[in-house]
Amino acid sequence: MSGGIDSSVMAALLHLAGLEVIGISMQLFDKTCGGTVQPAAGKCCTLDDFSDAKKVANHLGFNHYIMNFESRFKGEVIDPFVASYLNGETPSPCILCNQHLKFDSLVRVADEMEAKFVATGHYARIHVDSGDYHLLKALDASKDQSYFLFSHTQATLARTLFPLESLNKTQVRLLARFLGLHLSEKPESQEICFVTQERYDQYIESMGADPNLGQGEIRHADGKVLGTHAGFWRFTVGQRKGIGIAYPEPLYVIRTDPATNTVWVGENRYLFEEALWARDVSWCLEPKEKTFTCAAKLRSRSPETPATVEKLGNHRVKVCFLEPQRAITPGQAVVFYRGSEVLGGGWICSSDRAGAKG
Repeated sequence: MSGGIDSSVMAALLHLAGLEVIGISMQLFDKTCGGTVQPAAGKCCTLDDFSDAKKVANHLGFNHYIMNFESRFKGEVIDPFVASYLNGETPSPCILCNQHLKFDSLVRVADEMEAKFVATGHYARIHVDSGDYHLLKALDASKDQSYFLFSHTQATLARTLFPLESLNKTQVRLLARFLGLHLSEKPESQEICFVTQERYDQYIESMGADPNLGQGEIRHADGKVLGTHAGFWRFTVGQRKGIGIAYPEPLYVIRTDPATNTVWVGENRYLFEEALWARDVSWCLEPKEKTFTCAAKLRSRSPETPATVEKLGNHRVKVCFLEPQRAITPGQAVVFYRGSEVLGGGWICSSDRAGAKG
């Protein structure tokens, strides 16, 4: 229970269905600095959120606990977040949090408490057919969160419940009002919970991870030096604003090179690529074929696109697209779908930079 409306209604539905509910809020990072609570507008898992979760549990009449997962959150989410930026990538920490904390860790807690299931307020569905567990998109496409859940396995799906699977946000708010929950009008969190600064590069520096490389070169795709920058980790693929270069045509970041502290830029056509490679691939239900067709999603809100996936071994795949894709970004997730089902996904580690497309 994060203290938001979704997880609160989720817990209420299970409680009203007659199940024994134990509310767990996860203390993931130190929310104070110098003894004062940091402002956290738009962020989840604040101290106020935990207070909201406890109020809901008290109102409905079930136990609620706050458990400290700070050490694992730092090792599994924060440290990889910083390392990914310093490796020239753009990370997606919410997926790592879902994988390592909200499911793996909570399943262990459930075992200790002799609880059969872990339930969350995610908008997604689980369907069981002939003993296999299938992760499906939510019925409400505007709230579907299946992209963030690709790391589920058969073992974790078997222990997971998504009580909001057939609801939309309006219905969830109506239920909260009907149940007398005090947070029925609470806004949704939108930002990464542990980044208290306005920009991510400021957070990287606050963590003491600035490699202090000094100025680096900004180069055009043709090799020409166009200017300098103050750190490659301040840039991400597809970025247009903040490059600081006057040029006859709009320029975009097409890649960064940590080894040389170089930011490569080019016109829009340089952003289109036909293939990518992904690492640390996991499967909700693994296709039997070594090479198969599917629909691939490169961002949580981007449309799916037809693709061919080739398994390379060692949890790696090559993904070839029917049409070139724009701004394929290392560090982000690529997720594979067949219809409404999530097959699995992995982390983009490189893409086809052979030349300009389009």
